[in-house]
Amino acid sequence: MKKIDRFIAKSYIGPLVLTFLIATFILLLQFIWRYMDELVGKGLPLVDVAEFLWYACWTFVPLSLPLAVLLSSLMLFGTLGEHYELVAAKAAGLPLRRLMAPTMVMSVLISALAFYFTNNAVPQAYKLHRQKYHEIQTRRPAVSLQEGVYYYGIPDYVIRVGKKRDEGRYLEDVQIYDHSQHKGNCAVTMSKKGGMYTLEDGRYLIFNLFDGYTYGEDIANNGQSSLTAGRQAQYPFTRIKFDTQTLILDLSKYDSKQNTDNLYVKHQKALALKPLGKEIDTLRMRLQERVGNLVSNINSRNYFLSSLIGNDSAVRASFNESVVNDAKTDGYVLPEATLRDVREAAALSGALVDDMEYYERDVSYLSERLNAYRVEEHKKFSLSVGCLILFFIGAPLGALIRKGGMGMPVVVSVLLFVSYYVLSVIGEKAAIEGSLTCTLGAWLSTFVFLPFGLLLTLQVTVDASFLDADTWRVYWKKIFRNKR
Repeated sequence: MKKIDRFIAKSYIGPLVLTFLIATFILLLQFIWRYMDELVGKGLPLVDVAEFLWYACWTFVPLSLPLAVLLSSLMLFGTLGEHYELVAAKAAGLPLRRLMAPTMVMSVLISALAFYFTNNAVPQAYKLHRQKYHEIQTRRPAVSLQEGVYYYGIPDYVIRVGKKRDEGRYLEDVQIYDHSQHKGNCAVTMSKKGGMYTLEDGRYLIFNLFDGYTYGEDIANNGQSSLTAGRQAQYPFTRIKFDTQTLILDLSKYDSKQNTDNLYVKHQKALALKPLGKEIDTLRMRLQERVGNLVSNINSRNYFLSSLIGNDSAVRASFNESVVNDAKTDGYVLPEATLRDVREAAALSGALVDDMEYYERDVSYLSERLNAYRVEEHKKFSLSVGCLILFFIGAPLGALIRKGGMGMPVVVSVLLFVSYYVLSVIGEKAAIEGSLTCTLGAWLSTFVFLPFGLLLTLQVTVDASFLDADTWRVYWKKIFRNKR
């Protein structure tokens, strides 16, 4: 490696690491601000908070790495242009594309490393991050228990509080629904005031309640439905008034290590390429199965409708009781067999509409999930390609701007990266909703920025005056002079 290559490489690595750390830190601050109310002042151990933030930092790499590549390349070649080192290299017979060679090789290596990192480290970090957040919510209900909102974070229980102060030590308007018997809302406790705290590092959740009632319904142990022979079954109803009551909820059985480890393992962001492919195949088979069930259901219903009211059942399926009533009003009495056929046809058509609405919701949900997994599969590659494209944009722009440091390069980098990120989000949302294909949605920002990067790189290759700032100054001066 020549001295010029070592010089360019060292000058590129420093800003790259610095900007990567700065970008990650800024994203971490934004993340902390988002979860500020849930983490700060809740009595959480510092180790749990640090572990939660540590896993979150790893998930920021897909955002911070492209920004670091763009900003560092802008800073490097902007500094070289500001100190007239690009002019000296050109005078020595070294074009700009020769100076870009070592950084180009490093960018390719960074892109390959980004793919490996996105495919292996980021999914694992996302899974651990979400599992840790679930653990904090389960072991520290005060973290996520909000005023006036039903809380479902504890299995078999639903909790609602009107007001909460002092990390849950003082509560007002408390409602606790006990579903541990799996027989519906047959046990409810309500109190005007109370407090909550945990014991043994979150194993037990204690409620001290004051001035309230406990309502219960003694359902038989056989678990029969409350509807018996079309009538509401009667069960003994109890109401107990209390001045003071203590409820102890054992959370250890809901927060086992095995249960926590099984959470989020099938989420698209927690899967590598191979598991993603398996989930995509599974979802595609389920979607085809649901569509096949819908078609067979429509065909079977149409067969019965045709046998009742003729072959034009698709048109006449809208018959209902109003047809029968209109016929009676006009003085024409339909035969009883015809009336029965019309009623059956109306019932079948109504059931067909209900089934189609259900299948439509189910197919729409499965389609969105399938699109989300397919978009995530494309994103494994789009990050690496995005890093490379942003480098080919940043390096020529740095030579054009001829400004180093953290001033103008930061402004230009932020504007370009925000545009890149917004296009990525828009494409992903549109692809998941089905407005765009998954390929086009996942690669939308790349398709938009690729011509821009190719144009700048081509201008560098042919050493055109397009990248010369003096050319633009002369051009704008001529325009203003002509206007005068």
